[in-house]
Amino acid sequence: MRRIFTYIAASVLLLTSCDAWLDVKPYDKMSQDELLSDEEGFIKLLNGIYIELNSDMLYGGALSVEMIEIMGGAYVIGTDNAVWGNYSDLATYQYGTEYWRSRFNETWNKAYSLILNCNLLLENLETTRVTFTGDNYKIIKGEALALRAMLHFDMLRLFGPVFSRNADLLAIPYYKEYTVVPNAQMTAREAAQEITNDLLEARILLANDPVRTEGTRLDAPSDGSSTFMYYRNLRLNYYAVTALLARSSLYFGDNKEAYAYSTEVIKAAETIFPFVDRSLVTGSPEDPDRIFSSEVIFALSHTQRNKLFKNYFDPSRIPNYVFRMDNDLMSSKVFGGGSLTGGNQDDYRYRVNWVATGANRYFYKYSDMVDTGNIRNTMIPMLRLGEMYLIAAESRSEDIGAGLAYVNRLRERRGVGNLQQLDRQILQYEYIRELYGEGQLFYMYKRMFTPVLFSAVDSRNPQPSDAIFTVPLPDTETENR
Repeated sequence: MRRIFTYIAASVLLLTSCDAWLDVKPYDKMSQDELLSDEEGFIKLLNGIYIELNSDMLYGGALSVEMIEIMGGAYVIGTDNAVWGNYSDLATYQYGTEYWRSRFNETWNKAYSLILNCNLLLENLETTRVTFTGDNYKIIKGEALALRAMLHFDMLRLFGPVFSRNADLLAIPYYKEYTVVPNAQMTAREAAQEITNDLLEARILLANDPVRTEGTRLDAPSDGSSTFMYYRNLRLNYYAVTALLARSSLYFGDNKEAYAYSTEVIKAAETIFPFVDRSLVTGSPEDPDRIFSSEVIFALSHTQRNKLFKNYFDPSRIPNYVFRMDNDLMSSKVFGGGSLTGGNQDDYRYRVNWVATGANRYFYKYSDMVDTGNIRNTMIPMLRLGEMYLIAAESRSEDIGAGLAYVNRLRERRGVGNLQQLDRQILQYEYIRELYGEGQLFYMYKRMFTPVLFSAVDSRNPQPSDAIFTVPLPDTETENR
Protein backbone atom coordinates (compact mmCIF):
# COMPACT_ATOMS: atom_id res chain seq x y z
CA MET A 1 0.00 0.00 0.00
CA ARG A 2 2.92 2.35 0.55
CA ARG A 3 2.96 3.57 -3.06
CA ILE A 4 -0.61 4.81 -2.77
CA PHE A 5 -0.08 6.54 0.52
CA THR A 6 3.04 8.35 -0.60
CA TYR A 7 1.32 9.66 -3.71
CA ILE A 8 -1.83 10.79 -1.96
CA ALA A 9 0.04 12.38 0.90
CA ALA A 10 2.10 14.35 -1.58
CA SER A 11 -0.71 15.74 -3.66
CA VAL A 12 -4.40 16.49 -3.59
CA LEU A 13 -6.61 14.50 -5.98
CA LEU A 14 -6.06 15.87 -9.47
CA LEU A 15 -9.02 16.43 -11.75
CA THR A 16 -8.93 17.11 -15.45
CA SER A 17 -12.49 16.09 -16.33
CA CYS A 18 -15.63 18.12 -15.88
CA ASP A 19 -19.24 17.07 -15.38
CA ALA A 20 -21.70 19.97 -15.47
CA TRP A 21 -23.97 18.55 -12.81
CA LEU A 22 -21.06 18.40 -10.38
CA ASP A 23 -20.09 22.00 -11.07
CA VAL A 24 -16.39 21.08 -11.04
CA LYS A 25 -13.59 23.19 -12.43
CA PRO A 26 -10.02 21.89 -12.79
CA TYR A 27 -8.01 22.71 -9.71
CA ASP A 28 -4.84 20.70 -10.15
CA LYS A 29 -2.65 23.67 -9.21
CA MET A 30 -4.44 24.38 -5.92
CA SER A 31 -2.71 23.45 -2.69
CA GLN A 32 -4.53 21.39 -0.07
CA ASP A 33 -4.87 24.42 2.20
CA GLU A 34 -6.34 26.51 -0.62
CA LEU A 35 -8.72 23.77 -1.66
CA LEU A 36 -10.20 23.29 1.82
CA SER A 37 -10.34 26.94 2.80
CA ASP A 38 -14.02 27.45 2.01
CA GLU A 39 -17.27 25.58 1.44
CA GLU A 40 -16.75 25.50 -2.33
CA GLY A 41 -13.40 23.76 -1.87
CA PHE A 42 -14.92 20.99 0.24
CA ILE A 43 -17.63 20.49 -2.38
CA LYS A 44 -14.99 20.37 -5.14
CA LEU A 45 -13.02 17.66 -3.36
CA LEU A 46 -16.20 15.64 -2.72
CA ASN A 47 -17.26 16.03 -6.35
CA GLY A 48 -13.81 15.00 -7.46
CA ILE A 49 -14.16 11.71 -5.62
CA TYR A 50 -17.47 11.04 -7.39
CA ILE A 51 -15.84 11.75 -10.75
CA GLU A 52 -12.91 9.45 -10.03
CA LEU A 53 -15.32 6.59 -9.31
CA ASN A 54 -15.75 6.55 -13.10
CA SER A 55 -12.15 5.37 -13.50
CA ASP A 56 -11.67 2.29 -15.68
CA MET A 57 -10.11 0.68 -12.60
CA LEU A 58 -13.36 1.08 -10.66
CA TYR A 59 -16.95 1.53 -11.79
CA GLY A 60 -16.16 2.92 -15.23
CA GLY A 61 -15.14 -0.58 -16.27
CA ALA A 62 -13.56 -3.15 -13.94
CA LEU A 63 -16.24 -3.16 -11.22
CA SER A 64 -19.28 -2.59 -13.42
CA VAL A 65 -19.23 -4.30 -16.82
CA GLU A 66 -15.81 -5.87 -17.27
CA MET A 67 -13.65 -7.73 -14.73
CA ILE A 68 -16.23 -8.39 -12.03
CA GLU A 69 -18.91 -9.49 -14.52
CA ILE A 70 -16.57 -12.03 -16.11
CA MET A 71 -16.01 -13.44 -12.63
CA GLY A 72 -19.79 -13.53 -12.20
CA GLY A 73 -20.34 -15.66 -15.28
CA ALA A 74 -22.07 -12.93 -17.25
CA TYR A 75 -20.27 -13.56 -20.53
CA VAL A 76 -19.15 -16.33 -22.85
CA ILE A 77 -15.36 -16.17 -22.83
CA GLY A 78 -13.55 -18.19 -25.48
CA THR A 79 -10.18 -19.94 -25.23
CA ASP A 80 -8.54 -18.37 -28.30
CA ASN A 81 -5.99 -16.01 -26.78
CA ALA A 82 -5.65 -14.18 -30.08
CA VAL A 83 -9.23 -12.98 -29.53
CA TRP A 84 -9.74 -13.10 -25.78
CA GLY A 85 -6.27 -12.37 -24.46
CA ASN A 86 -6.11 -12.52 -20.67
CA TYR A 87 -9.87 -12.84 -20.21
CA SER A 88 -9.73 -16.63 -20.59
CA ASP A 89 -7.56 -16.77 -17.45
CA LEU A 90 -10.02 -14.68 -15.45
CA ALA A 91 -12.97 -16.77 -16.62
CA THR A 92 -11.24 -19.80 -15.09
CA TYR A 93 -10.35 -17.87 -11.92
CA GLN A 94 -6.60 -17.83 -12.49
CA TYR A 95 -6.06 -14.77 -10.32
CA GLY A 96 -2.31 -15.31 -9.98
CA THR A 97 -1.20 -14.43 -13.51
CA GLU A 98 1.05 -11.41 -13.88
CA TYR A 99 -1.63 -9.54 -15.82
CA TRP A 100 -4.46 -10.08 -13.34
CA ARG A 101 -2.27 -9.45 -10.30
CA SER A 102 -1.52 -6.08 -11.88
CA ARG A 103 -5.17 -5.39 -12.65
CA PHE A 104 -6.34 -6.22 -9.14
CA ASN A 105 -3.54 -4.05 -7.76
CA GLU A 106 -4.83 -1.13 -9.82
CA THR A 107 -8.38 -1.54 -8.56
CA TRP A 108 -7.28 -1.85 -4.93
CA ASN A 109 -4.91 1.12 -5.19
CA LYS A 110 -7.52 3.34 -6.82
CA ALA A 111 -10.18 2.45 -4.26
CA TYR A 112 -7.90 3.15 -1.32
CA SER A 113 -6.61 6.38 -2.83
CA LEU A 114 -10.21 7.63 -2.93
CA ILE A 115 -10.80 6.37 0.61
CA LEU A 116 -7.85 8.49 1.73
CA ASN A 117 -9.33 11.49 -0.04
CA CYS A 118 -12.59 10.88 1.84
CA ASN A 119 -10.55 10.90 5.06
CA LEU A 120 -8.74 14.06 4.01
CA LEU A 121 -12.09 15.75 3.58
CA LEU A 122 -13.57 14.35 6.81
CA GLU A 123 -10.59 15.32 8.96
CA ASN A 124 -10.55 18.86 7.60
CA LEU A 125 -14.29 19.18 8.18
CA GLU A 126 -13.64 18.62 11.88
CA THR A 127 -10.92 21.27 12.16
CA THR A 128 -12.11 23.89 9.71
CA ARG A 129 -13.48 27.28 10.65
CA VAL A 130 -15.35 27.48 7.37
CA THR A 131 -18.99 28.56 7.56
CA PHE A 132 -21.33 26.23 5.67
CA THR A 133 -24.66 27.06 4.08
CA GLY A 134 -27.76 25.46 5.62
CA ASP A 135 -27.32 21.68 5.97
CA ASN A 136 -24.32 21.52 3.66
CA TYR A 137 -21.89 20.54 6.42
CA LYS A 138 -23.97 17.48 7.35
CA ILE A 139 -24.65 16.55 3.73
CA ILE A 140 -20.97 16.78 2.76
CA LYS A 141 -19.90 14.74 5.78
CA GLY A 142 -22.67 12.18 5.26
CA GLU A 143 -21.81 11.64 1.60
CA ALA A 144 -18.07 11.34 2.36
CA LEU A 145 -18.71 8.73 5.07
CA ALA A 146 -20.98 6.80 2.72
CA LEU A 147 -18.37 6.88 -0.06
CA ARG A 148 -15.74 5.60 2.37
CA ALA A 149 -18.04 2.78 3.45
CA MET A 150 -19.05 1.86 -0.10
CA LEU A 151 -15.46 1.57 -1.31
CA HIS A 152 -14.41 -0.51 1.71
CA PHE A 153 -17.48 -2.71 1.23
CA ASP A 154 -16.59 -3.51 -2.37
CA MET A 155 -12.97 -4.22 -1.44
CA LEU A 156 -14.26 -6.59 1.27
CA ARG A 157 -16.66 -8.30 -1.14
CA LEU A 158 -13.90 -8.70 -3.72
CA PHE A 159 -10.85 -9.56 -1.63
CA GLY A 160 -12.37 -10.78 1.63
CA PRO A 161 -13.33 -14.35 2.50
CA VAL A 162 -16.79 -15.79 1.93
CA PHE A 163 -18.52 -13.98 4.76
CA SER A 164 -21.08 -16.66 5.53
CA ARG A 165 -18.30 -19.22 6.03
CA ASN A 166 -15.22 -17.38 7.27
CA ALA A 167 -16.19 -14.03 8.73
CA ASP A 168 -13.48 -14.23 11.39
CA LEU A 169 -10.62 -14.54 8.91
CA LEU A 170 -8.38 -11.55 8.22
CA ALA A 171 -9.64 -9.55 5.27
CA ILE A 172 -8.89 -5.89 4.55
CA PRO A 173 -7.66 -2.78 6.38
CA TYR A 174 -10.24 -0.14 7.20
CA TYR A 175 -8.94 3.42 7.01
CA LYS A 176 -10.62 6.10 9.10
CA GLU A 177 -7.68 8.51 9.06
CA TYR A 178 -5.69 10.29 6.41
CA THR A 179 -2.32 8.59 6.89
CA VAL A 180 0.78 7.35 5.08
CA VAL A 181 1.12 4.41 7.49
CA PRO A 182 -0.39 1.10 6.31
CA ASN A 183 -3.13 -0.09 8.65
CA ALA A 184 -3.40 -3.64 9.90
CA GLN A 185 -5.92 -6.00 8.35
CA MET A 186 -9.21 -6.48 10.13
CA THR A 187 -11.24 -9.63 10.14
CA ALA A 188 -14.16 -9.61 7.74
CA ARG A 189 -16.54 -9.30 10.69
CA GLU A 190 -14.67 -6.31 12.11
CA ALA A 191 -14.60 -4.58 8.70
CA ALA A 192 -18.32 -5.27 8.33
CA GLN A 193 -18.98 -3.47 11.60
CA GLU A 194 -16.94 -0.44 10.50
CA ILE A 195 -18.84 -0.32 7.19
CA THR A 196 -22.15 -0.48 9.03
CA ASN A 197 -21.09 2.19 11.51
CA ASP A 198 -20.10 4.60 8.74
CA LEU A 199 -23.36 4.04 6.87
CA LEU A 200 -25.47 4.48 10.01
CA GLU A 201 -23.72 7.75 10.83
CA ALA A 202 -24.10 8.92 7.23
CA ARG A 203 -27.83 8.16 7.34
CA ILE A 204 -28.25 10.30 10.44
CA LEU A 205 -26.31 13.17 8.87
CA LEU A 206 -28.43 12.94 5.70
CA ALA A 207 -31.72 13.12 7.58
CA ASN A 208 -32.49 16.51 5.98
CA ASP A 209 -31.44 15.47 2.49
CA PRO A 210 -33.81 17.25 0.08
CA VAL A 211 -34.37 13.93 -1.69
CA ARG A 212 -36.76 13.03 1.13
CA THR A 213 -39.08 15.96 0.52
CA GLU A 214 -38.34 17.19 -3.00
CA GLY A 215 -37.21 14.03 -4.80
CA THR A 216 -34.17 13.70 -7.03
CA ARG A 217 -34.26 17.33 -8.31
CA LEU A 218 -32.86 16.56 -11.75
CA ASP A 219 -33.53 20.09 -13.01
CA ALA A 220 -30.73 22.54 -12.31
CA PRO A 221 -31.62 25.72 -10.41
CA SER A 222 -32.87 28.39 -12.80
CA ASP A 223 -30.95 31.20 -11.08
CA GLY A 224 -27.55 29.66 -11.81
CA SER A 225 -26.80 28.96 -8.16
CA SER A 226 -24.93 25.90 -6.85
CA THR A 227 -26.18 22.49 -8.00
CA PHE A 228 -24.91 20.79 -4.84
CA MET A 229 -28.37 20.04 -3.46
CA TYR A 230 -29.68 18.94 -6.85
CA TYR A 231 -29.27 15.75 -8.92
CA ARG A 232 -29.67 13.77 -5.73
CA ASN A 233 -29.75 10.35 -7.39
CA LEU A 234 -26.29 11.11 -8.77
CA ARG A 235 -25.00 11.33 -5.20
CA LEU A 236 -25.10 9.05 -2.16
CA ASN A 237 -28.36 10.51 -0.91
CA TYR A 238 -30.33 9.39 2.15
CA TYR A 239 -32.13 6.59 0.33
CA ALA A 240 -28.97 5.45 -1.43
CA VAL A 241 -27.30 5.05 1.96
CA THR A 242 -30.36 3.15 3.20
CA ALA A 243 -30.17 0.93 0.10
CA LEU A 244 -26.46 0.33 0.76
CA LEU A 245 -27.38 -0.71 4.30
CA ALA A 246 -29.90 -3.15 2.84
CA ARG A 247 -27.28 -4.58 0.46
CA SER A 248 -24.54 -4.81 3.08
CA SER A 249 -26.84 -6.20 5.81
CA LEU A 250 -27.89 -9.00 3.46
CA TYR A 251 -24.25 -9.73 2.64
CA PHE A 252 -23.35 -9.79 6.33
CA GLY A 253 -26.19 -12.21 7.10
CA ASP A 254 -28.44 -9.80 9.00
CA ASN A 255 -31.73 -10.54 7.24
CA LYS A 256 -33.83 -8.60 9.72
CA GLU A 257 -31.97 -5.36 9.03
CA ALA A 258 -31.78 -6.06 5.29
CA TYR A 259 -35.54 -6.40 5.18
CA ALA A 260 -36.13 -3.24 7.23
CA TYR A 261 -33.85 -1.08 5.08
CA SER A 262 -34.99 -2.46 1.73
CA THR A 263 -38.67 -2.00 2.56
CA GLU A 264 -38.03 1.56 3.76
CA VAL A 265 -36.69 2.37 0.31
CA ILE A 266 -39.58 0.52 -1.36
CA LYS A 267 -42.14 2.54 0.59
CA ALA A 268 -40.51 5.84 -0.36
CA ALA A 269 -39.99 4.86 -3.98
CA GLU A 270 -43.59 5.32 -5.06
CA THR A 271 -43.09 9.07 -5.21
CA ILE A 272 -39.29 9.43 -5.34
CA PHE A 273 -38.00 6.48 -7.42
CA PRO A 274 -41.13 5.26 -9.24
CA PHE A 275 -41.12 2.29 -11.57
CA VAL A 276 -40.30 3.29 -15.13
CA ASP A 277 -43.23 4.19 -17.35
CA ARG A 278 -43.74 1.36 -19.83
CA SER A 279 -44.09 3.84 -22.71
CA LEU A 280 -40.52 5.08 -22.09
CA VAL A 281 -39.19 1.55 -22.44
CA THR A 282 -41.21 -0.19 -25.12
CA GLY A 283 -43.10 2.78 -26.56
CA SER A 284 -40.03 4.60 -27.92
CA PRO A 285 -38.08 1.95 -29.81
CA GLU A 286 -35.62 4.51 -31.20
CA ASP A 287 -34.80 5.93 -27.79
CA PRO A 288 -35.82 3.56 -24.96
CA ASP A 289 -34.93 4.22 -21.35
CA ARG A 290 -32.77 1.10 -21.10
CA ILE A 291 -31.54 1.73 -17.55
CA PHE A 292 -35.06 2.44 -16.17
CA SER A 293 -33.68 5.74 -14.93
CA SER A 294 -36.57 6.78 -12.67
CA GLU A 295 -35.85 3.68 -10.54
CA VAL A 296 -32.14 4.41 -10.08
CA ILE A 297 -31.48 5.30 -6.45
CA PHE A 298 -27.82 6.15 -7.04
CA ALA A 299 -25.87 6.36 -10.29
CA LEU A 300 -22.54 7.71 -11.41
CA SER A 301 -22.63 10.30 -14.15
CA HIS A 302 -20.14 9.44 -16.88
CA THR A 303 -20.19 11.77 -19.87
CA GLN A 304 -18.53 9.09 -22.03
CA ARG A 305 -20.63 6.19 -20.83
CA ASN A 306 -21.17 5.02 -24.42
CA LYS A 307 -17.56 3.77 -24.34
CA LEU A 308 -18.79 0.92 -22.14
CA PHE A 309 -20.96 -0.23 -25.04
CA LYS A 310 -18.39 0.50 -27.75
CA ASN A 311 -15.51 -1.15 -25.90
CA TYR A 312 -17.25 -4.29 -24.70
CA PHE A 313 -20.65 -4.98 -26.29
CA ASP A 314 -20.90 -3.44 -29.76
CA PRO A 315 -21.37 -6.26 -32.36
CA SER A 316 -19.49 -4.16 -34.93
CA ARG A 317 -16.33 -5.12 -32.99
CA ILE A 318 -16.47 -8.66 -34.42
CA PRO A 319 -14.07 -10.46 -35.06
CA ASN A 320 -12.59 -8.86 -31.91
CA TYR A 321 -14.05 -10.04 -28.62
CA VAL A 322 -17.57 -8.93 -27.73
CA PHE A 323 -19.12 -9.64 -24.34
CA ARG A 324 -22.47 -11.45 -24.46
CA MET A 325 -24.37 -14.09 -22.54
CA ASP A 326 -24.34 -17.75 -23.54
CA ASN A 327 -27.23 -18.05 -26.03
CA ASP A 328 -28.61 -21.25 -24.50
CA LEU A 329 -28.44 -19.80 -21.00
CA MET A 330 -30.29 -16.72 -22.21
CA SER A 331 -33.00 -18.48 -24.18
CA SER A 332 -33.63 -21.53 -21.99
CA LYS A 333 -33.01 -20.18 -18.50
CA VAL A 334 -32.64 -16.44 -17.97
CA PHE A 335 -35.28 -15.29 -20.46
CA GLY A 336 -36.88 -18.69 -21.04
CA GLY A 337 -37.66 -21.77 -19.04
CA GLY A 338 -41.12 -20.69 -17.90
CA SER A 339 -42.02 -21.59 -14.34
CA LEU A 340 -38.74 -23.44 -13.76
CA THR A 341 -36.67 -20.26 -13.95
CA GLY A 342 -39.21 -17.43 -14.24
CA GLY A 343 -37.80 -16.49 -17.63
CA ASN A 344 -40.04 -14.89 -20.25
CA GLN A 345 -39.10 -13.17 -23.51
CA ASP A 346 -41.81 -10.55 -23.01
CA ASP A 347 -39.68 -9.20 -20.17
CA TYR A 348 -38.85 -5.50 -20.74
CA ARG A 349 -35.30 -6.23 -19.61
CA TYR A 350 -34.94 -8.61 -22.53
CA ARG A 351 -36.85 -6.62 -25.13
CA VAL A 352 -34.89 -3.37 -24.83
CA ASN A 353 -31.46 -4.50 -23.63
CA TRP A 354 -30.84 -7.48 -25.92
CA VAL A 355 -30.78 -6.67 -29.64
CA ALA A 356 -30.49 -9.40 -32.28
CA THR A 357 -27.72 -9.28 -34.86
CA GLY A 358 -27.60 -12.43 -36.96
CA ALA A 359 -27.90 -15.51 -34.76
CA ASN A 360 -26.83 -13.72 -31.59
CA ARG A 361 -28.17 -11.07 -29.27
CA TYR A 362 -26.02 -8.27 -27.90
CA PHE A 363 -26.30 -6.20 -24.74
CA TYR A 364 -27.37 -2.59 -25.36
CA LYS A 365 -28.02 -1.20 -21.86
CA TYR A 366 -25.17 1.31 -22.20
CA SER A 367 -25.56 2.25 -25.85
CA ASP A 368 -26.12 5.92 -26.62
CA MET A 369 -29.63 7.30 -26.63
CA VAL A 370 -30.73 9.33 -29.64
CA ASP A 371 -30.91 12.28 -27.26
CA THR A 372 -27.26 12.12 -26.24
CA GLY A 373 -27.59 15.29 -24.16
CA ASN A 374 -30.10 13.67 -21.81
CA ILE A 375 -28.64 13.10 -18.36
CA ARG A 376 -29.98 9.53 -18.48
CA ASN A 377 -27.41 8.97 -21.22
CA THR A 378 -24.60 9.45 -18.68
CA MET A 379 -25.88 7.24 -15.87
CA ILE A 380 -24.11 4.10 -14.64
CA PRO A 381 -26.53 2.55 -12.13
CA MET A 382 -25.02 1.72 -8.73
CA LEU A 383 -28.19 1.05 -6.71
CA ARG A 384 -31.66 0.50 -8.10
CA LEU A 385 -35.19 -0.09 -6.86
CA GLY A 386 -35.46 -3.59 -8.33
CA GLU A 387 -32.61 -4.81 -6.13
CA MET A 388 -34.50 -3.61 -3.06
CA TYR A 389 -37.47 -5.80 -4.01
CA LEU A 390 -35.16 -8.77 -4.43
CA ILE A 391 -33.40 -8.09 -1.11
CA ALA A 392 -36.78 -7.84 0.60
CA ALA A 393 -37.76 -11.18 -0.95
CA GLU A 394 -34.51 -12.92 -0.03
CA SER A 395 -34.42 -11.60 3.53
CA ARG A 396 -38.13 -11.96 4.34
CA SER A 397 -37.69 -15.11 6.41
CA GLU A 398 -36.03 -18.50 6.50
CA ASP A 399 -38.80 -19.59 4.14
CA ILE A 400 -37.78 -17.80 0.95
CA GLY A 401 -41.24 -18.42 -0.48
CA ALA A 402 -42.53 -15.75 1.90
CA GLY A 403 -40.84 -13.17 -0.32
CA LEU A 404 -42.82 -14.20 -3.38
CA ALA A 405 -45.06 -11.11 -3.29
CA TYR A 406 -42.02 -8.80 -3.65
CA VAL A 407 -40.69 -10.70 -6.65
CA ASN A 408 -44.11 -10.74 -8.29
CA ARG A 409 -44.53 -7.00 -7.79
CA LEU A 410 -41.21 -6.44 -9.56
CA ARG A 411 -42.12 -8.86 -12.34
CA GLU A 412 -45.43 -7.10 -12.88
CA ARG A 413 -43.49 -3.93 -13.66
CA ARG A 414 -41.23 -5.85 -16.03
CA GLY A 415 -44.16 -7.02 -18.16
CA VAL A 416 -44.25 -10.66 -17.05
CA GLY A 417 -46.67 -12.76 -15.04
CA ASN A 418 -46.58 -13.95 -11.46
CA LEU A 419 -44.55 -16.84 -10.18
CA GLN A 420 -46.35 -19.50 -8.18
CA GLN A 421 -43.31 -20.45 -6.16
CA LEU A 422 -39.91 -19.07 -5.28
CA ASP A 423 -36.67 -20.81 -4.48
CA ARG A 424 -33.07 -19.68 -4.36
CA GLN A 425 -32.31 -20.62 -7.96
CA ILE A 426 -35.30 -18.73 -9.37
CA LEU A 427 -34.29 -15.76 -7.23
CA GLN A 428 -30.79 -15.92 -8.71
CA TYR A 429 -32.22 -15.77 -12.22
CA GLU A 430 -34.26 -12.75 -11.17
CA TYR A 431 -31.08 -11.03 -9.92
CA ILE A 432 -29.42 -11.77 -13.28
CA ARG A 433 -32.35 -10.30 -15.19
CA GLU A 434 -32.42 -7.18 -13.03
CA LEU A 435 -28.73 -6.46 -12.45
CA TYR A 436 -26.93 -7.80 -15.50
CA GLY A 437 -24.08 -5.50 -16.51
CA GLU A 438 -24.03 -3.69 -13.15
CA GLY A 439 -21.26 -5.60 -11.36
CA GLN A 440 -23.34 -7.44 -8.74
CA LEU A 441 -23.58 -11.06 -9.92
CA PHE A 442 -20.23 -12.33 -8.59
CA TYR A 443 -21.06 -10.95 -5.16
CA MET A 444 -24.47 -12.66 -5.27
CA TYR A 445 -22.91 -16.09 -5.92
CA LYS A 446 -20.27 -15.43 -3.27
CA ARG A 447 -22.91 -14.41 -0.72
CA MET A 448 -25.08 -17.47 -1.45
CA PHE A 449 -22.05 -19.78 -1.99
CA THR A 450 -23.58 -21.41 -5.06
CA PRO A 451 -22.28 -22.34 -8.53
CA VAL A 452 -21.60 -19.47 -10.93
CA LEU A 453 -23.96 -19.73 -13.91
CA PHE A 454 -21.83 -19.45 -17.04
CA SER A 455 -23.80 -22.03 -19.00
CA ALA A 456 -27.23 -23.58 -19.35
CA VAL A 457 -25.51 -26.96 -18.77
CA ASP A 458 -25.07 -27.33 -15.01
CA SER A 459 -21.99 -29.54 -15.28
CA ARG A 460 -20.10 -26.73 -17.01
CA ASN A 461 -20.62 -24.27 -14.19
CA PRO A 462 -17.84 -23.96 -11.59
CA GLN A 463 -18.78 -25.22 -8.15
CA PRO A 464 -18.51 -22.77 -5.26
CA SER A 465 -15.18 -22.68 -3.45
CA ASP A 466 -13.14 -20.32 -1.35
CA ALA A 467 -10.52 -20.30 -4.13
CA ILE A 468 -13.01 -19.00 -6.69
CA PHE A 469 -14.66 -16.45 -4.44
CA THR A 470 -11.62 -15.01 -2.64
CA VAL A 471 -9.28 -12.90 -4.73
CA PRO A 472 -5.77 -12.84 -3.18
CA LEU A 473 -4.78 -9.53 -1.62
CA PRO A 474 -2.83 -7.34 -4.06
CA ASP A 475 0.95 -7.31 -4.09
CA THR A 476 0.99 -3.67 -3.00
CA GLU A 477 -0.81 -4.74 0.19
CA THR A 478 1.07 -7.95 1.03
CA GLU A 479 4.50 -6.37 0.40
CA ASN A 480 4.00 -4.25 3.51
CA ARG A 481 2.68 -7.01 5.80
